Amino acid sequence: MAFFTSMYAILVYVLLGTALFMDRPSQRGKIDAQELNRRFATMACIMLFVIYGLRNAYVIGADSSSSYVHRFQDIETLPMANFFGGNNWGFFLLMKIVSRLTGGNYQVFITLISAFIMYVVTRFLRKYSPDTLQSVLYFMGLLLYPLFFSALKQSIAMAFILLAFDGIVEKKPIRFLVFVVLAAFFHIPALVFLPAYWIVKLGVGRNYLLMLAGILVIVYLFRAQILVLMLSMYDTTVSEEGTGFLRGKSIIMLVIIAAALILRPPTKEDTLYTQLLSFMGLAVVFQTFCAYNNTFERLADYYFQFAIIFIPMVFDRTKETRSPLTEVTEQRIKQWAPYGFGLFGIYRFLHYVQGNAWMFLPYRFFFQHYR
Repeated sequence: MAFFTSMYAILVYVLLGTALFMDRPSQRGKIDAQELNRRFATMACIMLFVIYGLRNAYVIGADSSSSYVHRFQDIETLPMANFFGGNNWGFFLLMKIVSRLTGGNYQVFITLISAFIMYVVTRFLRKYSPDTLQSVLYFMGLLLYPLFFSALKQSIAMAFILLAFDGIVEKKPIRFLVFVVLAAFFHIPALVFLPAYWIVKLGVGRNYLLMLAGILVIVYLFRAQILVLMLSMYDTTVSEEGTGFLRGKSIIMLVIIAAALILRPPTKEDTLYTQLLSFMGLAVVFQTFCAYNNTFERLADYYFQFAIIFIPMVFDRTKETRSPLTEVTEQRIKQWAPYGFGLFGIYRFLHYVQGNAWMFLPYRFFFQHYR
């Protein structure tokens, strides 16, 4: 019963209801589709923030309800010199500043982080997504949203990477570098996104495939050394827990890429789509090694998070036919496939929440007692 009545299931129901309400014929006559799309992105992300940012920080989420609480409470006593030179020092410096300004209020710290992340996601969807309802469902179903409840350092870094993407689209390398460096201050593995500005210039052709093959060979040959380096950044030990789930994620990535190549083969003119397709390929390369250790998933997510706008582009019915399918077949697939993907995303999100009840259930807002 909790599977269908939890706060997270209610959130899904409200989001779908809001989408239906905003897309009713009377609204479509007054406001163009693009503006409706942007408005839904804003309203949806506000709803997501309410659940994410106003949760009780001491019980909902893994990192937020465990180690970081104690670090935050003790951080005020540490001298500023301790925050420079180590890994992810930007995150702990932020802790220090917020702790001093709020008198050690950890709930405010979590809420501020949540507000920043959801603002960036809102901006990103409004700017790039051709269908924000699909994007929001994939944001939840690809488990990026649940990740943000726990991986605090990486969550902030991933938000900065979304901002860095503007530098790629607008061909502003300095802007790109600034945001990638900011991301690395909070989570050093974010530097895996640093080559992205130049990788997208390859297109998705022979040179790109050769590059992916080269990365696979290098990572395989030096996987032990890479793993030791990564584990030192994450301050953790080797674990293969959850690798079956992660292999499933690899399959999802491959299905997405296969659908993209069939329904909307990349062209030189289709710049944004081709750039995002190149990110999906890189995500698969990193995800391939998740069976060796699930830390590799963290690298994949820096690229795979762009799937929330890439998948709607694959099924965008406004594009001219370029696939080997007949026009009728292609249009039918583009009409019905998003429903299947969306339902799968809803199921996957709710199933994950239910399967990790210790981290998400029972839900508590910040004003609800937790002991």
